Amino acid sequence: MPTKKKTTSKKPAAKKAKASSKTSLVKKLKDAGLTVPEGADVSEMEHRLKHYTDLDSAGYNVRLYRGWGSQFADHPISKLEDRKAIYWLPPSAMAEEIVQTKLVVVVKRGLPLHNATVIDVPVGYGE
Repeated sequence: MPTKKKTTSKKPAAKKAKASSKTSLVKKLKDAGLTVPEGADVSEMEHRLKHYTDLDSAGYNVRLYRGWGSQFADHPISKLEDRKAIYWLPPSAMAEEIVQTKLVVVVKRGLPLHNATVIDVPVGYGE
């Protein structure tokens, strides 16, 4: 009596995660209430979707209250250098972290003032 050969069935390959397309990112940004930057590429939109937390109009216009000293050298507040300058921080965890130090004065919430220096969330923040 001949012996039966065991056949091993191949398992179907696991589906790979699709890379986000530009149109799907635009839809996700609009659903989150964020504006889509004009001429932005996929990586910029993914960065904005990951780090911005609220509407674009809810950013912070701040200025330094006093020097931050060496204890904050690795803190996001180290990006603010000039005490007389006004900075605009986008609505993000980084902005909340800076405001919670109480070393800045919130001048106004909203869009950047005409003389404000825009500080964006750095790539790789929080990773």
